[in-house]
Amino acid sequence: MINDIGIGSVKNEWILNTFFLTFALALSIYIWKRRKNLLMGILIFSLLGNLVFYTDSGSLFYSIYHLKWIVKFTLWYWPWINLVLLIFIIINFIKNKYVKTK
Repeated sequence: MINDIGIGSVKNEWILNTFFLTFALALSIYIWKRRKNLLMGILIFSLLGNLVFYTDSGSLFYSIYHLKWIVKFTLWYWPWINLVLLIFIIINFIKNKYVKTK
């Protein structure tokens, strides 16, 4: 009954994922332009993109099309990439904290 109205279909999942990834990209570009910090924009996009794929990691789409590597990457490697980006931002903040502006 649920699949008759389209709820829970792979197509609808990917339409929502595309929407959320587009929103994440737009938000990261806004933050990048507003704060003039490319690394912060990349971190925001990476965090939100990871969240989108993490919430969808149990989808049958990955099993049907033999894309389990995306699930493995999302669950095991992407959080470490986000952590490294966060460390770079913290180091950059500390390094630039006492720089005098002209």
